[in-house]
Amino acid sequence: MHQLFGLVLGQRDLSRAGDLFSLEDSEIEDCLSQALEEIKAISCSPDYLTNDNDQAVVEICITRITTAIRETRSIERHGGALVSLWESCLEHNLTPQGKDEDTPHAKIASDITSCILQVHYTHTPL
Repeated sequence: MHQLFGLVLGQRDLSRAGDLFSLEDSEIEDCLSQALEEIKAISCSPDYLTNDNDQAVVEICITRITTAIRETRSIERHGGALVSLWESCLEHNLTPQGKDEDTPHAKIASDITSCILQVHYTHTPL
């Protein structure tokens, strides 16, 4: 895994999460599936629903990963890890907790679904 992804996800370092956007897509493309698996472990932890820091780290990392997948056109390579994370979200409550307030797992599932659809509908034949 890229060193910065390892730091951000391993230590849940929110202060460094934004730095992920300074990396080139091609620089992190090889580690995206591994990062998705780490996110799955974090989001399945018992305290994830009450840990705002972990939720923020996951949201930032998901955004960075899905952007890199779209830009590198590597959905085929990382689709399995995306679907695995998406399926793990379905094991949790996805019902909104308040007016217009999605659960953390619903946010992840929504981001993944959006990524898959954007890749599909913006993919131009080679």
